[in-house]
Amino acid sequence: MLGYSSVGKSSLALHFIKGDFPEDYEPTLENNWSKTFVMGGEEFELEVVDTAGQDEYSLLPQSFIIGIHGYIVVYSVDCSRR
Repeated sequence: MLGYSSVGKSSLALHFIKGDFPEDYEPTLENNWSKTFVMGGEEFELEVVDTAGQDEYSLLPQSFIIGIHGYIVVYSVDCSRR
């Protein structure tokens, strides 16, 4: 998951993985979660890597790029930062 800090990356990931939203904000350096689910009769395992939103962690290591099938970009609709 990619996006600026405080836009809700961790909240969305936790809601998908555990079904609830955290009550308090805690800045993230990196969190990894996985969930197995069934879609169309086929079983999938989804690994979610929740990246830090701070500028000093904005460059992704090569290990985040190799073998990845997709990215989730999270943003705030009321943020003017580009």
